[in-house]
Amino acid sequence: MSNLENLGDVDLTTNVPANKDVLAYDSTLSKWVPKSLEKSDNPSCASSYVIELDRWGIKNDGTEPLKTTVGINNAFLWAKENNYREVILPEGSYLIDKNSSIKFLSNTHYKLYGCLFIKESNNLTGYEILTCNGIKNTVIEGATVKGERETHDYSINSTHEWGYGILIKNLCYNISIINCESFECTGDGLAISADFSALGGAQHNKTNGGHFSKGDIDANGNVDNTKISYVAVNKFFDITTSLAKEVGYIFYSGDGYGGYGPGLNLNKVPIKVHFYDSNQIYLGNRSYRTYEYIYTDAMPLGTKFVRFSFLGNFDAMDGNLHYISCAKTPQYITFRGCNTHKNRRLGASVMGGRFITYENCEIHNNSNKLIVSKGCNPGYGIDVEDGYMNNQRILVRSCNFHDNRAGDFICVSTRGVTLENNKFEKLVYFNGQGDDYLSQGNLYHGPIRGKSITNGIEKDGTFCTFKNDSVFGTQVGLDGGNTTLENCVFTKTALQLSGETVKVINCKLTYEQEGTTISALTLSGKNVEIHGSLFDIRGGNAYGGFLAPNDYLLISNSQFFTGETAGGILGSFKEVIIKDSEFIHTGAKVNYTRVYATEQMRIERNIFKDHSFRIVGGDYFNNILAVDKGYITHYFKNNKIIWTRSSTTYVHELSGPGIGIGLIPRVEVSNNRLEIIDQNVSLGSLYNMRIFVENHLTFLNNTIVTIKTSGSNTNGTITLDYAYRSGTSVSRPKTTIISQNNTGINSDILFTANLNNQLEKLSGNTPLASFASSQPTSGTYQLGELIYNSTPVAGGYLGWVCITAGRATNRPWAPSTDYVKGTIIYYQGHVYQAQNNGTSNTDAPNFPKVSGGIILDNNIGWKEIGLLATFKQFGPIQQ
Repeated sequence: MSNLENLGDVDLTTNVPANKDVLAYDSTLSKWVPKSLEKSDNPSCASSYVIELDRWGIKNDGTEPLKTTVGINNAFLWAKENNYREVILPEGSYLIDKNSSIKFLSNTHYKLYGCLFIKESNNLTGYEILTCNGIKNTVIEGATVKGERETHDYSINSTHEWGYGILIKNLCYNISIINCESFECTGDGLAISADFSALGGAQHNKTNGGHFSKGDIDANGNVDNTKISYVAVNKFFDITTSLAKEVGYIFYSGDGYGGYGPGLNLNKVPIKVHFYDSNQIYLGNRSYRTYEYIYTDAMPLGTKFVRFSFLGNFDAMDGNLHYISCAKTPQYITFRGCNTHKNRRLGASVMGGRFITYENCEIHNNSNKLIVSKGCNPGYGIDVEDGYMNNQRILVRSCNFHDNRAGDFICVSTRGVTLENNKFEKLVYFNGQGDDYLSQGNLYHGPIRGKSITNGIEKDGTFCTFKNDSVFGTQVGLDGGNTTLENCVFTKTALQLSGETVKVINCKLTYEQEGTTISALTLSGKNVEIHGSLFDIRGGNAYGGFLAPNDYLLISNSQFFTGETAGGILGSFKEVIIKDSEFIHTGAKVNYTRVYATEQMRIERNIFKDHSFRIVGGDYFNNILAVDKGYITHYFKNNKIIWTRSSTTYVHELSGPGIGIGLIPRVEVSNNRLEIIDQNVSLGSLYNMRIFVENHLTFLNNTIVTIKTSGSNTNGTITLDYAYRSGTSVSRPKTTIISQNNTGINSDILFTANLNNQLEKLSGNTPLASFASSQPTSGTYQLGELIYNSTPVAGGYLGWVCITAGRATNRPWAPSTDYVKGTIIYYQGHVYQAQNNGTSNTDAPNFPKVSGGIILDNNIGWKEIGLLATFKQFGPIQQ
C-alpha cells in the first residue's frame, strides 16, 4: 500500500513511533505497518488482498530469487491468517529460489495473471516451482511457470527427470488449476503425486507361508484352514496409528509395481476386511475391493486392528508381497484451460491421484529436443502410472494434443479412465490390468494401442470401450482384455484387436493404403462379435486374420468389401454364426477367405458376390476332421451366391473360386440361390460350390441360375467329392447324401460321378447308400438309414435298415471283465464308453440313462454316449 510513503522518516521498529495513530504492529513481520493492513475484525472486509511487493521484499523483475520466494510465501501466509479468500499478485517476472518453491494454502483463490514464475538455474535432480501440499479448496488461476531446462546443470549422475512446474501432492483435496501455463521444466509441467505411505506389508514365505496361510477367517475371528480355496493374512494391522488417523483410510494393494505376485490376480476378487478391538476380540467383517478406500471412521466402533482374507490359490503363491496402504493421495484435482509444453519428460503426470480432470488444455511439444537439452522417457503428453489402481477416475476432456515425442496419452493399471472429445495426433496407449477405459467422441490421428497384463486370465483383463470416435490414417492394436467399438469411424486405418472379447457395433472401417501388406482388419479375440458394421478394404493383404484357436464368432448385418486383396481368415473357432451380411469382392484377383468352426456353424441369409468363401470344420492345415457328434452341426442356409466375372477353374481342395465346404462330419446345404451372371465374357466351367463329403450331407432346395447375355458357354457347377487327405483319396463307405428339390435354371449342374451318378438328375430324395458285409457294429446311424449288403448271396438279404437311431455296437456289458479305456458297450438300450482301464464288478451297476451321465463300476467309469442303434434286415434275395 502507499500509506507508508506518508510517514516521513518514521522508524518502523518495535519502538513506538510518534505517529502511532496511523500505524499498527504486525507480529508476523515484527514491525509497524499502516493500520490499513491490520487484520480486520470483519471477514467480509478482507475478501481480497493485492500483495504489496515492497512490503514483503518481493522483486518482480526476475532478480533476487531467495527474497522473492520467501516474500511471496510470507504474503500468502499472512493473507491466510487474516482471512483473505482471494489473493492477487501483481504482474511481473518472479525468479524462484532453486531450493524452494511457492507454497499455496487452503481455502484461497489465487489470481496470478501476468505473473511469470521462473526457476533459478540449478543442478538438482528434482525441484518444484509451484506447490500444493496437503491443502484443500484452493484455486490457482493465470500463472505462467517456466523451468530452467535449457540452463540446467545435468552433470550429476542422474536422470534429472523430477523437476516439476506445478506439483500437487499428498492429501490435497479439491484443487483447481485454471488458465495456467507450464513449460521447459526438467521433468513434468503439471504433476500429481501420492506419497505411498503404508501401515505395513504382508510377505509370503515359501517355507511356512509367512504372513499368509491357507484358509478363511471364521465367525470367531480365527483362521479356518478347512476353507482351502481361501487365503488369510495372519498379521494384524493397527489402524489407530498417527498415519492412519491423518489419512483417514486404508486400502489393500499389490506390491510396488501394482502386482499381486504369482498365483493371484485380485483385481476382481472381493477382499474381506476383518475388524478386532484392542484385545483382538472379533467385531465382524466387510468386503471391499483392492485399492478401494476403507475409511477408519466407518469401521465398527472400537476397531483397533484389521486383518484380511480372500479367495485365492495359496499353493500357487511364491514370495508374494502385498501392502496395507495409507497413501496420501490427491483427490478432485482439476486442470482447466492450461497449456503445458516443451517440458523435458512429460506435459502432465499422475503418480497417485483420484478424480483427476484435464479440460480444455493444450498439451504439446513435450520431451522433444530443444537447442541444448534432449527429452527423456516416457516422453508423453499425459502419463498416468506409478500409483497403479490408486489412480482412479481420470477424465481428459476437450484437450488438444500434438507434437509430443513418444505419444499423447498413456495409462498403466488405472481404474476408470475417460477420454472425451479430445484431439490426439500421436500414440494413445491403454496399458496394464486396469478397468473401465472409455474413449468417446475423440479424433485420433495417431495409433491406439493397449496391452492387458492379467496373469493369463483375459476375462479379468482391461475393459476398453470406444464410442463415436473418429480414427484417421493410422493403426489400432489392442492386445488382451475386453474391447468394444461402437459407432466409430476408422478411415485409412488398420484394426487389430485380440483378447477375451472383441465387439464391433455399428462401425465403419475403410482402408485404402495402396501397396501395403498389412492386414487391414484382424479381430482375433476369444469371443468376437460384429454387428451392423461396414468394412471397406481397398488395400492390404487381408480383411481378417483370426489365427489363434478361439471360442465364438458372430457376424450379423454387416458388409465386407474387398479390393485387390488375396483374402483373409475368419478364424478358428468352436462356434461360428454369420447371418444377414454381405461379402463383396471387387478386385481382379480371386479372393480366398476361410472360416473354421470345430463344433458348430450357422451361415445363413448372407450374400457372397465374387467372393470365394471356405467353410471348414476341422484343422485345415493338418487335415484333421472335426469331431462327429452324430448329428448335423454345420449349416449353410438361405444364402445368395453371385458370380459376375471370369475365373480359373483350377481347384485344389478348397482353394478355388466359389464356395468350398470340407472337414465337416455332417453338413446341411439348403435353400441357397447360386447365380452366375455372364458379363459378356466367357466364364468357362465355374465351380460355384465344391463340397468335400465326409460322413453326411443334406443338400436340399438349392437353386442354381445362369443368366446368359453373350451366348457363351456358361455352366453353374456344383462338385461333390470324397474328402481329400494329403494326396490320398479316402473311402468313407458310410457316407450318406440326401438330395432333394434342387433346381437348375439355364445351367448345367454337375455332381462328381465317383460318388453317385443318381444325383445328376436331382429328382426326389435319393440317399447314397452305405455298404457293409454284415450288420453294423460301430458308427452312428439315423432312423431309416440303409446299409446295403456288400456280399449278397442267394437266400440272403439286400441289407439292413436302422429302426432305432443311435450308436452301433455288438458288445454287451459283462461282469468281472477287463476293459480298456475307450471300449464301447451297451446295456438296456443305451451305449456307454469306458473312461479308464479296469475290471467290471460282479453285478451290473445302476447305469445312468441321461446323456453324459457317469457311473463307477468297481474301478471303471462308464459314460453314457447315446442310444443303441438297432437294425432289421430288408429285401430277401430269392434262391
